[in-house]
Amino acid sequence: MTEPRTIVGIDIGTTKICTLVGELYEDGQLRIIGVGVAPARGVSRGVVVNVNEATEAILASVQKAERISGYEITSAYVSVGGKHITAINSRGV
Repeated sequence: MTEPRTIVGIDIGTTKICTLVGELYEDGQLRIIGVGVAPARGVSRGVVVNVNEATEAILASVQKAERISGYEITSAYVSVGGKHITAINSRGV
């Protein structure tokens, strides 16, 4: 059996920042091995209003998840919502 792939997700909300660390197995099973939650600061309705406060809040959440999982986070899938968020379908060249 091969080693699971470690994946990280960060949700940046108005009230809290959540970080999850999971191990994804070949059979599609996902095992959560770390969670970090911190109060959101510097973010209002999906808009960063204070970069320093937002950075500190995200870092606090990430560090908690790293401590619990024992995994050093170097990349992540990040979600942020808000009315100002739009998506454009496009094709690569």
